[in-house]
Amino acid sequence: MNGLSTSYADFILSTRYDQLKPEVILQSKKLILDLVGVSLAGYKLMEFPRLVVTYMKSLGGIPEATMIQTKRKFPALNAVFANASCAHALDMDDGHRFGALHPGTVIVPAALGAAELSKASTKDLITGIVLGYEVMIRIGMAINPSSLNRGFHTTGITGAFGAGAAAAKIMRLSREETIGALGLAGLQGSGLLQVNHDNEGSKVKPINPAKAAQSGLLSCILAQKGAKGPLDIFEGEDGFLKAFTDEVKKDLLTRDLGKEFEICNTYTKLYAACRHAHACIDAALEAFHQSQIDITEINKISIETFPAAIRLAGITHVTTPSAARFSIPFSVALALIKKDAGADKYSDENIRDETIQRLCRKVTLSVSEKWEKLYPDKRGATVRIIDKKNREWSAEVDLARGEPENPAAWNEVYQKFFTNASLVLPEGDVKTLGNTIMNLEDFALDRLTEFL
Repeated sequence: MNGLSTSYADFILSTRYDQLKPEVILQSKKLILDLVGVSLAGYKLMEFPRLVVTYMKSLGGIPEATMIQTKRKFPALNAVFANASCAHALDMDDGHRFGALHPGTVIVPAALGAAELSKASTKDLITGIVLGYEVMIRIGMAINPSSLNRGFHTTGITGAFGAGAAAAKIMRLSREETIGALGLAGLQGSGLLQVNHDNEGSKVKPINPAKAAQSGLLSCILAQKGAKGPLDIFEGEDGFLKAFTDEVKKDLLTRDLGKEFEICNTYTKLYAACRHAHACIDAALEAFHQSQIDITEINKISIETFPAAIRLAGITHVTTPSAARFSIPFSVALALIKKDAGADKYSDENIRDETIQRLCRKVTLSVSEKWEKLYPDKRGATVRIIDKKNREWSAEVDLARGEPENPAAWNEVYQKFFTNASLVLPEGDVKTLGNTIMNLEDFALDRLTEFL
């Protein structure tokens, strides 16, 4: 009987670029655009990805794939690890609500590395990315919320499968090799949510998607050389599904596989914070706009939301930019005072800003029975702003901006890319890079990588 690895391998091998609907191709290019911008800004603004890039660069090695901001090629495995570290450093990369994961930070770096390694076309790159998203997201949807509640970082534990699927397509692995690669990928999935819970641990959260991206590509390289992972990596007695979840929604793993693509159901972040903070920020901005009061007149900000939001983004005492991204109180205070919570706003300077910290201390978090029942269909928040005269203004957001049901406008997506990429590249290069990505199928791959 065919197992899940075989079903995925058949899906990967049978799907061609010319079968993809225009909206699927367009969405993949938007996500590449978004991820490249976020990666460049992550390298510029955050210490950990620069540390990774510097170390990987010092190792040297065979020139196979481009490493971000080095203008050189290095062994593909090292380049992929470094690039994925940059992609997740700001926690501003795309995600999937029901999969509870960030696919782009894993799939795009792995796919780019595989494409450079195998000298693939940009159409191959796009196809691989679409398939990588599909496999990774489906596994995430099938194992959550159980896996998340057990403390696993879904991006890390499912990412190796997604990266492996993308790389297998791009590198043109055979059916047997693809099955073997998925088995090898499953042996390497890892990631714990403990990184979300403290000031120092949150700095290194990108190590989870970085390892996943690297592991997926490594699996394909080894499979191409004849290595084979466990055939029943998913369903086996001691396989992935038994190890990482107490409840499997089995139908989500393969139902209608190839008919519709989950890449179109991802969200785009407009703030550089944990996604669970975004509805809180949107609602706080709306309530504050209603009030027409000055920041100094605020006496209290009361936020009601779902338990996972408080668990994963409830840091109250913030001392680092990384921890601030997992703090709803700080993120709300930052957005109200700076009128933005973009990549460059989570800075050491703003961490030290006593005006922001003072407002942060006025924020209280509590679980709402309403939002708890609606999660994960909705990731909502109710925010009440109370001034010193005891006047109150409130707003409610059920889905933050950027979700498929509440999509960001194209100008918002492009402006986010432009702002992030401009932290590193000249304006002219940013515009050329943006045009290249949005017309990627018309260019060779090196037209894209020359700007990284």
